[in-house]
Amino acid sequence: MYELAKLVHLIGAVVFGGVVFTEVVLLPALKEKFGEKEFRNIEKIIIQKRGIKIVPLFVLLLYISGLYMFHFYAKNLDLSTNFGKLLITKVSFAFVVLMLVLTAIFLFVRGKSESKLFEYAHYGVFVFVFFIIILAKLMFIL
Repeated sequence: MYELAKLVHLIGAVVFGGVVFTEVVLLPALKEKFGEKEFRNIEKIIIQKRGIKIVPLFVLLLYISGLYMFHFYAKNLDLSTNFGKLLITKVSFAFVVLMLVLTAIFLFVRGKSESKLFEYAHYGVFVFVFFIIILAKLMFIL
């Protein structure tokens, strides 16, 4: 079951990380090409047609599988080891990401997707996800 959770976690991370990368790195090129107003229309279509329906499922699977895997390590977690320190850091970052995602969803639902807080939440998610991916690999290297 652990191996299945690891696979689900990896797939969830790839999808979620890819969506965040697309939103933060790729889509802004459309803003330069089409202007702010048209970009917002395109972004809303993408988010409303696909994002709202697909991404929450992958985020839910990502967090459920992550918590499932964490419980295997939590019993004997030694915070004096590199693995323990990196795992706790990774979990802490994951909770920050969850709070930022919930903030972005709240703002989007309230029609405030053009606010600076919405934009900062996306950039924050991007940065934290980037570091979570690095920590996930370092945990088993160091």
